Amino acid sequence: MCVSKAPKRSSSRICIHWANGNCMYGEDCWNLHSWNDGISTKLQGKNPNAMRFVWWTAPPPDFVKINCDGAFSTCHGSKASAGGVVRDWEGKFVVGFSHLLNNCETVVEAELLAIKIGIQVTISKGFKKLVVESDSYSAIQLINDGVFTCHPYPALVSSILDIANTADAVCYNHVFRETNSVADGFARHGLSLSPNSDVQLFSCPPAFSLRSLRADEAGEIYSR
Repeated sequence: MCVSKAPKRSSSRICIHWANGNCMYGEDCWNLHSWNDGISTKLQGKNPNAMRFVWWTAPPPDFVKINCDGAFSTCHGSKASAGGVVRDWEGKFVVGFSHLLNNCETVVEAELLAIKIGIQVTISKGFKKLVVESDSYSAIQLINDGVFTCHPYPALVSSILDIANTADAVCYNHVFRETNSVADGFARHGLSLSPNSDVQLFSCPPAFSLRSLRADEAGEIYSR
């Protein structure tokens, strides 16, 4: 039995009809109309494997984008953390967050908790239109496609959707790690925090995030 699932409007797929300029559904389309990061492909001569170029993009007007990430360390015992960054439709920094997680056993759980914390923090700041991005395909798939009761995390996914239901609009996207580097920095910072500490919030960009933030702002393109 599937107990949790995001609304269909939160598809993580780009609308191919929109890409061709002729989507008949407009704003009612279930798929994405440029709400995720930039992706383009280039064929390499006779090589069947296309080169893919990716870059971070700001969200649509009146939306904010939450990039989330989880981190794990096995040094001196296993530790897990969550972190992320919120930016507005002009790409301006809104808030960052880092948190050392207690009793977190898997990478997917850390990624889901990062998404949950990111949504909580963003809504608490008064934002109601959200684009949520993670480089964990598994975490985004669990939210978009639903969770069965036999899965380890139905309660966690349900809690994410319950919080998101207090917003006006939420879109969940999977992105490549190259465009999620700012969130990765905040997640790694979380590994250095004290156990049982509260979520650390940043109203201004900390030094460890500046290089990645500037790269995103400049539209740096990555090949993969």
